[in-house]
Amino acid sequence: MNFSFESFINGNFDYDPATRQHTCLWLRDQNMDISGGKITKQDIDRLRFYPDTDTVTISGLRQDTFEYFIRTYGHQLKAIRFFKNKLVEDWSLLGTLPGLEYVHYFANQRIDRLWDMQGNTALTALSISDFTRLHSIEGIGAAPALREFHIGDAIWRKAVVDSLMPLANTGIEVLSFGAKELTDNNLSFLCTMNNLKEFDFSTNQFTTEQVAWIAGNFPALQGFSLAAKRDIGPMYYADEEPYTIIVGKRKPHLKIRGNEARIAKYEKNFEVLKQKYKGMPYEAAFPQA
Repeated sequence: MNFSFESFINGNFDYDPATRQHTCLWLRDQNMDISGGKITKQDIDRLRFYPDTDTVTISGLRQDTFEYFIRTYGHQLKAIRFFKNKLVEDWSLLGTLPGLEYVHYFANQRIDRLWDMQGNTALTALSISDFTRLHSIEGIGAAPALREFHIGDAIWRKAVVDSLMPLANTGIEVLSFGAKELTDNNLSFLCTMNNLKEFDFSTNQFTTEQVAWIAGNFPALQGFSLAAKRDIGPMYYADEEPYTIIVGKRKPHLKIRGNEARIAKYEKNFEVLKQKYKGMPYEAAFPQA
């Protein structure tokens, strides 16, 4: 399958602009509503007519239909997009699928822990979004081939993650964190992630000082917010003026024109902080974190 995981998450990976259709098989209740509906085994059994299909999107699963779906068709699949399956309680059967490569699971209200990933020897990318009860990522290190991990929210920023320390010493190369809160506020796990190439988070996720510590100690690391600011286009309707976002908690969005000196001051301060924290252990830089 030749598509980026980001395009898989947003559903654009198989979109044909000529026909305006998606070629990925979407299994769902024919009367699916905004909540995801309630899929039946008959809906799921459409897969019988597509024995070569290895990529699906599925909505409206409950625990019984989730188990039926995985047990009956899971070994056929390499990539699954779970879209609004809010009432699944236990996803441990995913651990029985050694050929599974990509999982994106959007919206759930019952799951409170990861599944055992030791048997997912092909799993290279995982995205978990808009979960209300999942606060711990303990066990993430058991996935032997995982290289890309996204966790947070796509719609409402309500997710709370206890810690990212379980990522320490993993082989993950791309990490995206978009939860409302990181409870332990500890970024020292980055020091052990020797393969990490990209770390994305929102511009107001961490303090300016924390971001400067990352940028100063991992200069090759790429990321949307790993800088003093992010220039963007117009923010408001009928406003053609470009804006910039100053990176850091409680930092402002500024119209660029007229604020050049103020923006330059933020940039200078960021460079000073980078030099201050360069080579400094996280615990020394942020003893109260």
